[in-house]
Amino acid sequence: MSKYQSVYNDIKKKIDSKIYKRNDELPSENELMKTYNFSKDTIRKALSLLELDGYIQKIKGKNSIVLGHGRTKNNYLGRIKTSSELNIDGKYDITTKLINLYIVQDELQIMNIFNASKNDDFYRVERSRSINGETLEYEISYFDRKLVPFINKEIAESSIYKYIEQELGLKITHSRREVSFRYANDDEKKYMHLNDYDMVAVVESITYLSNGNILQYGSVSYRPDKFTFVSMAKR
Repeated sequence: MSKYQSVYNDIKKKIDSKIYKRNDELPSENELMKTYNFSKDTIRKALSLLELDGYIQKIKGKNSIVLGHGRTKNNYLGRIKTSSELNIDGKYDITTKLINLYIVQDELQIMNIFNASKNDDFYRVERSRSINGETLEYEISYFDRKLVPFINKEIAESSIYKYIEQELGLKITHSRREVSFRYANDDEKKYMHLNDYDMVAVVESITYLSNGNILQYGSVSYRPDKFTFVSMAKR
């Protein structure tokens, strides 16, 4: 783990555990340098990452301010993170369940998105995700089999991205995302614990590799009371 990541994790843990509360000032950069015994550049990288993830607001000439943060799980629109990466401190009990896994071909919508021919085929992965015993996410993803020739139940229920990056050696660089809110469909009602909610928040995304190829198209549906979508905007 890098030095700035260790500082990030420690400050994040203190914010999550309310040691640093909303509207509190963080110690100054010089104080943090003494606390962690790292350079100012390392401290600034950690603070920049905390700001990007919506934990703090950096104020020029002053100490950083802790922001109000999160519900069950925050989804950062500016970063590509798996559930296990978001849950690095083990705060939640997260379980992914494979619902369906099969190969599709000659589907017009998928062909148009991937700019594919009718002879190209794709994995269609349908999964649900439970957090602390409640099924709060429902996901459908399509992967180009020219890039990802093999997925099985073990991979799908562990981490497909980890497999792609560590086993296949592919570099995931960015994703185009669109957030919408709509009434839940039959599958979402079947596979999610929606309780009294009849609507879901949906993030639809197209994910790219470093060479510009489209790796994945998919959508994740969330129960709206348990999630926030975080994006930092600067003027």
